[in-house]
Amino acid sequence: MPGTRHEPATAAPAQVKILSGWRDLRTLEPAIETLQRTAGTPVTARFSWWRAALAAERGAVPVGLTLAGPGGALIAVALVALRDRGGVRQVISGRPDSDDVWDVAATSPGYRRAILAELAGFARRLDRSWRLVLTGLRDGEDAAWLAGQLPAGRAAPAPPVPGIAFTRDEVTLAPGIRRGLDRSGHRIGQHALRETIEFEREPVRLAALRDEIEAVHRARDHDAGRVSDLDGTAGVVFWRSVYDVHAARGELEVATLRLDGHLAAYVVALVDTRAYRVFDGRFAPAWRHYSPGRRLEAAVVDHARRRHFGSLDWMSSIAPEKLVASTWAEPRWSVTAAAEAPPAFTAGSPPAFTAAGGSVLTIAAAVP
Repeated sequence: MPGTRHEPATAAPAQVKILSGWRDLRTLEPAIETLQRTAGTPVTARFSWWRAALAAERGAVPVGLTLAGPGGALIAVALVALRDRGGVRQVISGRPDSDDVWDVAATSPGYRRAILAELAGFARRLDRSWRLVLTGLRDGEDAAWLAGQLPAGRAAPAPPVPGIAFTRDEVTLAPGIRRGLDRSGHRIGQHALRETIEFEREPVRLAALRDEIEAVHRARDHDAGRVSDLDGTAGVVFWRSVYDVHAARGELEVATLRLDGHLAAYVVALVDTRAYRVFDGRFAPAWRHYSPGRRLEAAVVDHARRRHFGSLDWMSSIAPEKLVASTWAEPRWSVTAAAEAPPAFTAGSPPAFTAAGGSVLTIAAAVP
């Protein structure tokens, strides 16, 4: 995590297992999720989110680097994926073009560094020319350290992701937002519209809302003159997977604002241990005169504060100036590296990794 100090320690041998393919990784899913929760990994960087991201990546091979303690319990894990592009094997964090968090879940800083070291070794052992692109790291020290272990490695800051750190006081809205809410409320009253705001977490009712939400999502994107992320198969697969999986797990909440019963705006949020994370939100263009998106955003902020979440995560670095409120920003870092096809391996070297689905590679690692 940001600010962590890594003390030198005496190394001891341990075994890092590298698993590829869903068959082996799914058997570890409960243990991985348990470790990720214990380590404070955001819900948007845990196994289920990562699986949804890869479902939209045709041909991607999931890879897990795992380290177990003396009793067999997982003490560190990193999740990446391999994909081939133009004859180059890419190591990616999940959705490289997004603001998603990517994290190593570990019970200590030393174990986290051990996994990062093996990740670097994993990339160097690939059997062809490769490129590594990891985005969403929150710790600049870890990013710089990892880049230093890789050929042509580079760590670079990315736009931070805004959020709200809640206190006992009400959240101060951005300048002009309160006046805009007052004006839109006056219009709703003038036209005698019935405004209802509801928050839903029950899986069956969430399933019933999904198609209506998707329709508003596409309509708003097209109204803004852009191709919707839900127009393509990959975007739909990812969005629906996130929605359905997290709804079934009780981690999804949908806020709706209706005007005379019509869906005028929605917000899809992920309910984390201490953070309320806004995954998606749109307003229906036909109701723009009443600023339903702004009104619902403000209601969501107040809802999260009243439910005693420590923070609200807007989950996107795009257009932070348009948010109803923001009091802080979480850093993001990317790490890139690349190398040409490796030379032939000599006797005693670890084997090259071929990314065959279902393979398991065990490597001796130095772990503090």
